[in-house]
Amino acid sequence: MVPITITGKALYSDVGISFWGGIDPLNGNVIDQTHPLHGKCIKDAILCIPSGRGSCTGSQVMLELCLNGNGPQAIILRDVDAILCTGAVIAEEFFNDENISIPIICAVGEERFSQLQRNGEEDVTISIESNQDNEDVVIRMNGKHEICSKNLLAMKSILSFIDGCDGEAQQPKSQAEKLAQRVVQRIGCISGATELIPITSAHIDAVTYIGQGGLRFAQRLVELDGKVKVPT
Repeated sequence: MVPITITGKALYSDVGISFWGGIDPLNGNVIDQTHPLHGKCIKDAILCIPSGRGSCTGSQVMLELCLNGNGPQAIILRDVDAILCTGAVIAEEFFNDENISIPIICAVGEERFSQLQRNGEEDVTISIESNQDNEDVVIRMNGKHEICSKNLLAMKSILSFIDGCDGEAQQPKSQAEKLAQRVVQRIGCISGATELIPITSAHIDAVTYIGQGGLRFAQRLVELDGKVKVPT
C-alpha cells in the first residue's frame, strides 16, 4: 500500500450526528435542522465529531456517500463507531473494483478530540499522513498540534470463523460468504472483539431504500451467490 497524505478544512462539532436522516447522501449536506453543522457539506471535508448517532442504517448512508463520491476525506471521531465503519468497509470489500474514495476513519479519545477545537482560530486545516500500511496516522492541525492515531479501516484482524461442530476453521462456500466473513472480521476487530461466536438469528440491514448503493449491495450479494444462513 502507498502512504496517504490528505489535507482539508476541518468541519468540527462536539455533537454527534445520525447519518441516516442527518446527511443527504446525494450531496453530502447536513440536513438535520437541529444539528450545529446544519447546512454545511461534508464532501471532501475532514469531519470531526464525537461519534455517529442513532440507527444502524447510518452505515448504509456511509456506503451511499462513498459510492456517490460525496463523502468526507476523513472522519476523526472521539469514540470508535462501528456503524460508520461498516458502511466504509462494505464499500471497500464489495466495490473495490470501482474508483471510489474511502475515508480515513480515526478514533482519538476524549482528551485528544478536545484538541481539535478551534482555539480561537477561524479556520483549521488538518493534514493526515499515513505510514506504509495506512494503519498508523499522524494528524496535524494548522501545522502546529500533532496527534498520533490509527486508521480504523486499516486495522488487521486476527479473528477467525470456527465451526461450532468440530472446532475447525469454517471455509466460505461462495464469494459473497467470503466477503461477508471479511466484513465481520474487520468490524469485530474495530469494535475490540476478542473472538467470534456462533449465532442463531440476526438483525438485517440494507433493506431500507436509501439510494442506489444499498440496492447495488443487495444485487452484488445475489451475483456472488449469497445466501441467508440464519433467521433474520
